Amino acid sequence: GGYLKLMPSTIDQADFHGETEYNLMFGPDICGATKRSHAIINYKGENYLRSSDARCESDELTHVFTWVIHPDQTYEIKIDDKSVADGNIKEDWDILPPKQIN
Repeated sequence: GGYLKLMPSTIDQADFHGETEYNLMFGPDICGATKRSHAIINYKGENYLRSSDARCESDELTHVFTWVIHPDQTYEIKIDDKSVADGNIKEDWDILPPKQIN
């Protein structure tokens, strides 16, 4: 995959590696039969993947991947400026535990 990782300002760049902490990770994951766009949120040290896959282009052309996160906790994933997924972060990532009814 070719991912973009948004890192906190506190990382040690001299010790950067695959397990280095990040806040958001986004980009295509094309490996064998897997063809999806990763959208991962790190919350309190845990990585949370989007609960359903967003399609991904898998030809040999260059594509522009965009992940828009709005202040109202909605988002949109675009490939070549065409929407391929959208919704609400609270509903599409299992970040917060389910509410219990007493």
